[in-house]
Amino acid sequence: MRRIAIRLVGLLLLSQIATAKAPKDLLQKSTNDELSFELVSGYLVVVDGNIGPLHGLKFVLDTGATHSAVSNKVADRLGLRHLTGKVFNIDKMVKTEWAAIPELELGPIRGTRVPVMVTDLDYFKSVGSHVDAVIGLDLLRQKNFSIDFADKRVRFGRIETGRHSTPMLSDDISLRVDAEADGRLLHLILDSGAPGPMMYEERLENRAVDYRIVEEDYGNRIEGILRLTRARVRRLQLGGREIDHTVFLTHSPAKGELDGIDGFLGLTALKARRINFDFETNTLSWTN
Repeated sequence: MRRIAIRLVGLLLLSQIATAKAPKDLLQKSTNDELSFELVSGYLVVVDGNIGPLHGLKFVLDTGATHSAVSNKVADRLGLRHLTGKVFNIDKMVKTEWAAIPELELGPIRGTRVPVMVTDLDYFKSVGSHVDAVIGLDLLRQKNFSIDFADKRVRFGRIETGRHSTPMLSDDISLRVDAEADGRLLHLILDSGAPGPMMYEERLENRAVDYRIVEEDYGNRIEGILRLTRARVRRLQLGGREIDHTVFLTHSPAKGELDGIDGFLGLTALKARRINFDFETNTLSWTN
């Protein structure tokens, strides 16, 4: 049984914390348009970045998180003022805190007065990694970028389209792609912080998708353990291409929460050397 860190999916309900939002300056591009990264546990992309006077911090890049987050320890070192809020995490609402960091630097991305969640990120230690911040879609969507798993580089700005591609559907909460399992359409949140395809079991059954149980598993997340079931579907495709058939199943959220979403697609399912996020054309592309 392999330990998994199910980090913040962070589908933030902005109406819950409207009074906590801080103004954010426009992000600007610098001459440094690429970063090296460490691949942790086979799926977590960890890069170096700076927050205010704190340099050399460890950031996880996570397209599945609506908003970025910093650890309690970083927030305490910066002396940030906290306000309370809520966040949707995988299958339920959890309480969290909210603050504005004075300045953030991630390669070519610069931000000031960036609103972030403040939470305990020690669950990443379960996969042997120290993490100071999770960089979510709020910052990542500001620039096209590619993740080159062969060269261990993240490149921002102009990118080359990969050999295979599929449309991305983008809104204020998430990036979504449409996949097919046994010919049934699935709506999945594109999640660079997930260990593979993670699907809501009841919603998969409602779509009449057949699967075979492999073993029980678990993931570490905010507020404890998330029970998972490792399974295999007979066929899973994205953009007409076969991808990994192994999926993680978890319980569906309550009715009214993430309606129309069947789960999350982790990048490892693509088995790609390079994956590209093009926000100008709303296209996900990859090369194996």
